[in-house]
Amino acid sequence: MSSPPFDLSQAHRWFAVECNNGAWDLLESASRTPDETLRLLHLAHAAAWHWDAVGGDLHRQRAECLLATAHTAANDAAAALRHAERCLSRSVASAATETPFDRATALGCAARAHSLAGNLAQAERLRTLAEAAAAALSADEQAVFRRFYG
Repeated sequence: MSSPPFDLSQAHRWFAVECNNGAWDLLESASRTPDETLRLLHLAHAAAWHWDAVGGDLHRQRAECLLATAHTAANDAAAALRHAERCLSRSVASAATETPFDRATALGCAARAHSLAGNLAQAERLRTLAEAAAAALSADEQAVFRRFYG
């Protein structure tokens, strides 16, 4: 393969941000058509792929959180759980660099994924941990957390 006529790392970063933002925009929608839900999943996976190319551990953790959240919104419990567990593993691995918001959302996406899968005791345990982590967030961060995971 030949080299592209542009800065590949810069392109990956640009697409990662654009796909990430597009996915979150769709998640914020009160309702989605089946086509919009499919687009949400495509954008979330594309963002994760681009972050995998140029991001660090924290970017990959956030991408797994987005994937878990997107698959939960699409009612795909198996995929939501898979990505939520990856997000939690990355959260433990990047504990030194993650923000309190990252920790709260990692726990929150896992709680929602387990709830969707019918694992109610695990969902409640994770929700309790997520709420405790969210207590340390600013008012703006708490509002975002509650919108998606509260």
